[in-house]
Amino acid sequence: MAEKWIQRIKERLFLFTAAVCLIPLIFAVAASTAGSATTAPKAPETTITAMDRQVLEEVVNMALERQLAPIKEMLTELTIRQPTLPDILGGLGYILGLFGLWAYFLSKRKKDS
Repeated sequence: MAEKWIQRIKERLFLFTAAVCLIPLIFAVAASTAGSATTAPKAPETTITAMDRQVLEEVVNMALERQLAPIKEMLTELTIRQPTLPDILGGLGYILGLFGLWAYFLSKRKKDS
């Protein structure tokens, strides 16, 4: 259990450092594309190629997948419902109650005849 929490802390720390590094990069890309939309590009090295955008998109998708993995895991844990002690005791109560009703009706039948 402790190893699982340590692993989650390590993943979140990694994601935090990745986000700190990615956010300025994303803003720089957005600023360069916004600036190039209003004016003509001055040099070919200032434009972002389709390959750079694809790489950036893959990096962002990987970071998002890492961040959402613990949330997905917690959601699956919440959807899987294990029987609890009150559920088990309630089931036993129903069984004993039905058995009691059956025994009651059998005892009434024997007294009538």
